[in-house]
Amino acid sequence: MRRDVPGIPECSRKDPHGCHYEIKYVTGKSEGDLATDIISVIGKDKKNIAFGCGYNQEEPADAPPSSVDGILGLASFIEVTHQIKSLFSSKGKGVLYVGDFNPPSRGVTWVPMRESLFYYSPGLAELFIDKQPIRGNPTFEAVFDSGTTYTFVPAQIYNELVSKVRGTLSESSLVEVKGRALPLCWKGKRPFRSVNDVKNQFKALSLKITHASSTSNLDIPPQNYLIVEEDGKTCLAIRDASSDPVMKELNFILIGAVTMQDLFVIYNNESKQLGWVRAQCDKAQELESVIDSRL
Repeated sequence: MRRDVPGIPECSRKDPHGCHYEIKYVTGKSEGDLATDIISVIGKDKKNIAFGCGYNQEEPADAPPSSVDGILGLASFIEVTHQIKSLFSSKGKGVLYVGDFNPPSRGVTWVPMRESLFYYSPGLAELFIDKQPIRGNPTFEAVFDSGTTYTFVPAQIYNELVSKVRGTLSESSLVEVKGRALPLCWKGKRPFRSVNDVKNQFKALSLKITHASSTSNLDIPPQNYLIVEEDGKTCLAIRDASSDPVMKELNFILIGAVTMQDLFVIYNNESKQLGWVRAQCDKAQELESVIDSRL
């Protein structure tokens, strides 16, 4: 999720209320429909805020799924609101809140937002599996990106992570296979209906995030890094950043939407803070909000 959103696209005079967009990326393109509207935030009107829906994401036939698929328009709101709250549910539902609100009274992990980047970053992070650090214990900038489906980690730790995951499954009956969209998957004696059928065979991950003179942890249970494909295989929804032409240049630990499932993520631009707390994102969250928008 970037904070440097480009200018508002122009719409045809024949249809000023609906606009088509097409964006070309290194690994493919995205196209869909856009709309603009006047958004009021704390009594102030912000004109021509763009939002929309991408209905066609294309990438080369021999390429892995593009990291550009995701939510269009969320970053557009970031620049004009004090806060954005996103909730993605593992049950297929979610809520997006725009504007000031009263956050949960307890349980929120708050970290300072790094202002030196164009991205939403809580700082440097180390990756752990089953409470054990990845070999060498390297640190990388962590970035929250709700517009990217999968989580990406630098090549320096991806192979070690995969090795550790395989090690935890050494006595498991799971069989390693290649997935349709992801390179590392497993199948069981029967097709899995959901991650809940297989999550107990995997170990939890965590990120130790260093900010100022303190540290915070982002826990990543198996249901936040695994997905189940249509044919019943479970797959590692963490990818090697070096496999993506754009990501390999950034050297980030990029936290995507799968890892954000059932997390209440708060982007507070006014206080320059990021926050997160576990939540039942498939259920309505009744919060006092200036705009109280739900997409």
